[in-house]
Amino acid sequence: MSYRLAIMVAGLACVLSGCSGGTTETPSVATLRSAPAPSSSAAARPVFAFDATEDDKLSMAAPWADCMVSNGGPEYESSAETLIGKGGIIADDAKGRAALATCLSLQPEAFEDHQKRTDLVAFKDNQREWYRCAKAAGYKLNTPDPDTGQFGLAEIGPDGDFGSPKIQECRRKAFKD
Repeated sequence: MSYRLAIMVAGLACVLSGCSGGTTETPSVATLRSAPAPSSSAAARPVFAFDATEDDKLSMAAPWADCMVSNGGPEYESSAETLIGKGGIIADDAKGRAALATCLSLQPEAFEDHQKRTDLVAFKDNQREWYRCAKAAGYKLNTPDPDTGQFGLAEIGPDGDFGSPKIQECRRKAFKD
């Protein structure tokens, strides 16, 4: 009986200490000692400040728009305005898709979009904080998405919609950069 116990303890000690059968290969999974993952050009994109004006945004988007025209052609001449005013551009041809890929590192993004892409945990925390604040301010809200924490208005009341001053103040507090 004590022989079984000794084998179990030795086996457990081996598992807990990281025994791997004598191999000296570097683990293929991340460990606490792993070097950080290399950053991609997409991670280094410019980020719009919360209080950026339309002119500020257009100015920040100008290098991206210039890149789109250089790589995609004159049909992308107004890409900065399209990015700001309509939420982005759609490239439905190979040349346009290639230009978008080439120019991605210059394409600005909103702070929330950047955080959602690079730090989903912090994004969810900020979404929860924004939700609590907006709920406390009297907005009628939909249930937050379980994966992202994003939510919408269940109804537009006397305080207005997502562009209203109160909900934007909650947004600024929650996502203070």
